[in-house]
Amino acid sequence: MENLAPNAVPDGVAMVSCPFCAEPIRAEARKCRYCGETVDVSMRKAEEALRASARPVYVRHAKSRGAAILIALFLGGIGGHKFYLGQAGLGILYLLFCWTFIPSIIALIELIIYACMSEDDFHAKYG
Repeated sequence: MENLAPNAVPDGVAMVSCPFCAEPIRAEARKCRYCGETVDVSMRKAEEALRASARPVYVRHAKSRGAAILIALFLGGIGGHKFYLGQAGLGILYLLFCWTFIPSIIALIELIIYACMSEDDFHAKYG
């Protein structure tokens, strides 16, 4: 048996270019030895299906409209309802201006808006 260089190709072996990295690979290769991508179409589809089914599903818990209303009523002046709804920037703004009582007035208006909003609209807007 003759010694071949690592990149040398034995005679009579059909070669094609890898569609991902354009390096020469054997025609019957299933994976590219240079970039590691799967070249075989059926094997690639099976890997993608496996990856898609193996993805973890993260459930985002919905915010309660009733809790948002109560928090706006009792802690609205300091932005508690904004922190609860995931709007930390507005919550900090409420905290900074709580001494003016303007955030308390705005919180009461938002309380009325939350109370008048349907559950579906509330969840569509605030999750």
